Amino acid sequence: MIRMSLSSVGMPVTIDIPDTEKTHYGIETLPSGDVHVYVNKGFNILINVSGMDMNRKKKDIAGNDVDKFQSWVTQDSSGIVYKTQMVNEEYHFYAIVKKGDKTFYVQEQSQGSDGNVTNFNQAQAQAMYESAKTITPVAPKAKA
Repeated sequence: MIRMSLSSVGMPVTIDIPDTEKTHYGIETLPSGDVHVYVNKGFNILINVSGMDMNRKKKDIAGNDVDKFQSWVTQDSSGIVYKTQMVNEEYHFYAIVKKGDKTFYVQEQSQGSDGNVTNFNQAQAQAMYESAKTITPVAPKAKA
């Protein structure tokens, strides 16, 4: 993993992501306000400063009639990793990362920047979740 700054896209934080050397990666701000971070096809996350509280997100997951909830894989104070099934088994995550007075909402992004959809396996979802928990706000640089 490497430490990456997201300041270039207007989010003054750093996050640990898979090594980007000799691989396809990117960081972009989407029209929704989400910051999209991707490394190859196995790491694809959205970060925002607003989102659903955990109870509402769990109800949303459990009530999805298309991508049917199967089980919770991980549940802790920062978030969840869970399994669903539409056609194939898929794994997802949702994290609420609180650092000081800042809160960030992070989840996987199944549709890549190339428009293709990726169904993540358990190891990929868990790795993205662990990465989300490393988000750290960066103090603005003092003006000279």
